[in-house]
Amino acid sequence: MKSNKPRNRIALNPLLRKGGVHVRAKSGERFATKQKMLKAAREWKGSRDFLRFLQWCP
Repeated sequence: MKSNKPRNRIALNPLLRKGGVHVRAKSGERFATKQKMLKAAREWKGSRDFLRFLQWCP
């Protein structure tokens, strides 16, 4: 009769089962959102400066 292999007790640890889907950290999401906002502000300000320059040209 075939004997069973001993179980790996480390692999059965309940703390090792709490893994899940890998998602971006919340701090990374906040940083990316802030960078998008700053980029949009720079682009908006740049377009406003160009329009102001056109008003002063004869």
